[in-house]
Amino acid sequence: MSPAQGIPEVVAVADMQVDVVVDATEELSLDSQTAEKVVTQVKHYFSDANLNHDSYMRKGVAMRDGWVLFSTLIRFNKLRQLVGVPEDPKTEEINARGNKKDKRAPRPPPIAQKYVDLLTATVKGGVSDGDSVEVNDTGIRRKEPFVESGEWFSRTVHVKGLPYGDEPAGIVEGMTEFFAQHGDVTLLRLRRNPKSKAFKGNALIEFATAEQAEAVAQMADLEYSGHKLDIVSLLAYHDEKLAAGDYMHPELRKPGQTYQTFEEWCAANGREVPAQDEKSRGSKKGKEAEKPAPPAKEIVIVPGVLAKFTGVEGEIGVAELKQALSAAGNVKYVEISTGAGEGIVRFKEPIAAQAIEAHAGGLAVEGSEMVLKLEAVDKDEEEAFYERAKAASAIATARNANNNTNKGKRANGHASNGDGGRKTKRTRR
Repeated sequence: MSPAQGIPEVVAVADMQVDVVVDATEELSLDSQTAEKVVTQVKHYFSDANLNHDSYMRKGVAMRDGWVLFSTLIRFNKLRQLVGVPEDPKTEEINARGNKKDKRAPRPPPIAQKYVDLLTATVKGGVSDGDSVEVNDTGIRRKEPFVESGEWFSRTVHVKGLPYGDEPAGIVEGMTEFFAQHGDVTLLRLRRNPKSKAFKGNALIEFATAEQAEAVAQMADLEYSGHKLDIVSLLAYHDEKLAAGDYMHPELRKPGQTYQTFEEWCAANGREVPAQDEKSRGSKKGKEAEKPAPPAKEIVIVPGVLAKFTGVEGEIGVAELKQALSAAGNVKYVEISTGAGEGIVRFKEPIAAQAIEAHAGGLAVEGSEMVLKLEAVDKDEEEAFYERAKAASAIATARNANNNTNKGKRANGHASNGDGGRKTKRTRR
């Protein structure tokens, strides 16, 4: 029975403490199939594969000699659904907000003790002496302490090819079972847009061994739910994005390596950092909000490095564009707006004029019929490009300075969330 992989979505409160209410009016039970799912899911939360990526559970196993209470686990949304805990309007509001910094979100409602008792009995009945976890009347813990490891990176493949947008029901379980035909799946994580949380159509799948992952990465004809999958090792995908100069999202980063923050990457590549939403802008108060931004990193204007390209059709990634444009010279940065048919390429050397002349017939985009045409940028376009680069650099500098100020406050013991210094967890995934 495959667990619903990935980081658990959970509604909980400070220090992993939760409220329960006594309600003995009804005796509850689960059918054998659901009980098996509950036990499998709980064991998964304590697995090495999950703990490598789940900071909430890592905090849990580091407290109380490793014991995590069943009254805490019952808050995990997947377990709530399996055990049958009724939805509450307050819980739905917390899930909808999904912002741990939003102090206006209500305290999670208490859960009836009967559901905690049902979870306790189910897990106690499903854990055996040979398992890697042990249970008592109130909680569960690992038998061996967790030691974080970076070995997961070599055991992971990157999968793309599914539709962008809403997450299909049961996709985690379905994909886990599908790939289990080709290896021992230890973790499946769906990739989501950091801001909208929309499913990107991509997934990261970790196998028990690097050999299994490599074998799956070589499969060129796999289809899932009618969609042909593009599968590569995470290392290969990582290196491709690194070579293309793309921003490296946290879930793709190689353990032990240092990467640019998104703001730093935007500043280095002449891109504008997306504006903060109104709530974020309004959260700065007093002197911190009034402090002038420090001088932005100077953007060096180099004549002859910019060229316009046209001929973009449909959806295409920056990496693919950069690969095609690299036939004309070493590319430092590619700028294109979503849905636009044209963009600007910045070469590392002032070769724009020679590139335009040498490739007058266009540049083919591998895997498509698209042909990119290079054109000279006019003075206004060049000035606008560098203005955007300067603005992005200023925003990144200001944000980095603000982050450093906040770090200093925490180091001096001044950080507080208005609740006596305790931190309240909100909806997580």
